[in-house]
Amino acid sequence: MMASLNILFLTAYLPVLGVHGGGMRMFHNLKVLSQKHRLTLLSFIESESERECLPQLEELGVEVKAVLRRPSTANHLLVPKPREHDEYHSSQMAALVRETLAERRFDVVQAEFLQMGQHVPRHLPIFKILTEHEVHYANLHADFRAETRPFGKVKKFYDWMVQLNYEVKVCQGFDRIVCMTDEDLKVLSEFVPSAKLTRIPIGVDSDYFQPRQSLTELPPRRRLLFVGNYRHPPNREAVNYFASEILPLIHRVLPDVEFWVVGANGDMLDRRALSETGKINVIGYAKDIRTFYQEASIFVAPIRSGSGMRVKLLEAFSMGMAVVASPLATYGFSVKNEEHLLQALTPESFAAQTIRLLQDPSLQLKLGFKARKLIQEHYDWKVIEPQLLELAESKHV
Repeated sequence: MMASLNILFLTAYLPVLGVHGGGMRMFHNLKVLSQKHRLTLLSFIESESERECLPQLEELGVEVKAVLRRPSTANHLLVPKPREHDEYHSSQMAALVRETLAERRFDVVQAEFLQMGQHVPRHLPIFKILTEHEVHYANLHADFRAETRPFGKVKKFYDWMVQLNYEVKVCQGFDRIVCMTDEDLKVLSEFVPSAKLTRIPIGVDSDYFQPRQSLTELPPRRRLLFVGNYRHPPNREAVNYFASEILPLIHRVLPDVEFWVVGANGDMLDRRALSETGKINVIGYAKDIRTFYQEASIFVAPIRSGSGMRVKLLEAFSMGMAVVASPLATYGFSVKNEEHLLQALTPESFAAQTIRLLQDPSLQLKLGFKARKLIQEHYDWKVIEPQLLELAESKHV
């Protein structure tokens, strides 16, 4: 039997449930590791009120130390650094890491999100893991390709190169890099030795995210749902895109369709602009998101930017919902169009597929049933958690 390991866990956000997908994944990672090993968590918090969430982590047996994040105003003229480096650069966090490493011997250090990589000493002689929740330079490459203005093209190229240089250097300082999707792993493998890379997808608790009372019943109202943390730009972009370019096409055929927007930081959305479209309800943060899944007819995911896995899709699939999504939204999922969901690329096709589903209850039920089955077999935390445990222990087997 393996001896208990000392594991130092560094997170950019507090690893709690119900706020964003990254927090959920980190919580379950801590949960499974804490059952066998001794964990110390150093995490940034966004406000002092978040300290009220610390007891739920301490109940797992995790020692928690939190630092209030205050973005740096450093100016990198000679060695340019990307925005997320400065946003999470902190002398207080750096000092806390040094002090914690000096207090006891650690067997593993695990950093969650690229921006936490700067706080792990590069030549630390212990097993170092970095979880890349999304590959940032791939996102900036997509922005560069999409830009058409000459000056904008130059600026996007510069941003892409700065990010690429930074991200690769950070990854080179770790022994193992965890990606969420095959797509991200392939992108990183162009610059990082493949022996360092591993893919472990995000999971979902399918016992918690249960379907409606019966997968043979549908809600009476035509309600579309989108869920996300709106601090994340791709989520804001998706809502604006759906409201301005897709929903009006749906309303031409089905004027009674509602669009509900749920999730943390809803105040970062332009509520006035959204209200002009009509039939849009911005809810904001919900303590229990399941009610909104249960009361919606279809989950829509018109994602056009970003990378990594979308936890919102895991939850919707687990709830047995019919889903219409862009191809980008399904990165990391072993899904088949017309079997687990309907895919759409343009506003016209997205509207058409949504209308098709709203008018075909049997198809809604069929897709929802297949999607939930996929979750239970491949993406339930019961399947994912052992992989997270094996990774942390892999250097010590």
